[in-house]
Amino acid sequence: MSPPLNHEISDQKRSGITLLLAVISCFTVMNIYYNQPLLALITRNFGVSTTTASIVPAMTQLGFGLGIILFVPLGDIIDRRPLILGKLLLVAVFLVLVGLAPNLPTLAVLSFLLGLFTVIPQIAIPFAAQLARPAQRGRTIGIVMSGIFAGILLSRALSGALGQWLGWRAIFMAAAGAMLILAGVVARFLPHSGRSTELRYGQILASLPGILRRERTIQAACITGALLFCTFSIFWSTLAFVLAAAPFHDGPWVAGILGLVGITGSAAAPLVGRLADHKGAAFTLGIAIGIAALSAVVLAAFGNTMWGLILSLILLDLGVQAGLVSNQTRIYSVLPPAYNSRVNTIFMSCYFTGGAAGSILGGLAWHHWKSHTALGVLSLSLMIAALILHKWLERGKIQPPAPAHNAMPDPDAEIQPVPTR
Repeated sequence: MSPPLNHEISDQKRSGITLLLAVISCFTVMNIYYNQPLLALITRNFGVSTTTASIVPAMTQLGFGLGIILFVPLGDIIDRRPLILGKLLLVAVFLVLVGLAPNLPTLAVLSFLLGLFTVIPQIAIPFAAQLARPAQRGRTIGIVMSGIFAGILLSRALSGALGQWLGWRAIFMAAAGAMLILAGVVARFLPHSGRSTELRYGQILASLPGILRRERTIQAACITGALLFCTFSIFWSTLAFVLAAAPFHDGPWVAGILGLVGITGSAAAPLVGRLADHKGAAFTLGIAIGIAALSAVVLAAFGNTMWGLILSLILLDLGVQAGLVSNQTRIYSVLPPAYNSRVNTIFMSCYFTGGAAGSILGGLAWHHWKSHTALGVLSLSLMIAALILHKWLERGKIQPPAPAHNAMPDPDAEIQPVPTR
């Protein structure tokens, strides 16, 4: 087994690696979300309905969810640096193929494959959690999550604005070039993480259901996270259609500009992480769900005005970002660092399944009602359910400070690793 990343490294180097992981996460996660502001252009290009076109972001997120299950656990058994580098090269290939897609079915399949390999941010997060000192885990995760949310929102700004003038295909071609540049940066500057366990790949996958079954904190994070991201996807997968309809009659570039407004939410991630370190992640999660619920109320009541859309967007991004940082701070405190990739696999696969469901639900709701009120009511219903489940799952549950890693139970102790030759 390779030695893990040295925890005795200087704080300056630790901060530099954390920042690099945030940059890697920012630029790679963008590939998942380029297609959402471009849906109106894709719809016109292929002559399909809005409901049919909504399958593209749904397939991307489903691929991403499956990629998390298949590839993120590898971070516990092989070095994460070559894992990230290899994925970057594969993503560059599929971005080019997406940009060349001749029809919608091909685009949907290629979008699924693009999502399947664009799991690099979910490899970076456990890397950061492994790197962090226990008392600063929330802050460290918050920094990386800031990169992820900035990437999500910047991707919409770039694809919405540039897609209006260059066409939707050019966006994916340019993104492929960016991945090749990023691969060079990773090869030059990202350190090795080492291996965390001697278990084989099949044993790692087989251990996932048992972890989820035993750990109530992870169960709660999966449920609330999926509902939050479902709401997030409902808003963003339908925004291009809302803006194209009355009273706005705007193109995808406006959706891109609104994406820049949402960056205010990503800026709050480190603050949420610090608050979670001091007040407890369950506390900040309840606040996050409440903010997302308020966003849904604003969308339902005032989504036919630009100021209403902007306010709803800011509240939604802030609430979902705070919820994600809170949940990830919680799940990494449950088990030792050797489980970081597996814990992230369980949580994020549920999270992006919720996102895929939101893309489909949003497309169906817009197809049937073409109403911002319907979208807001649907989102509010999901947030009420998330708040009820959060309170119920936390009832009577004691939240002690996270124990030292060497005092944590080791479920893998019952699994005998296969000797390596």
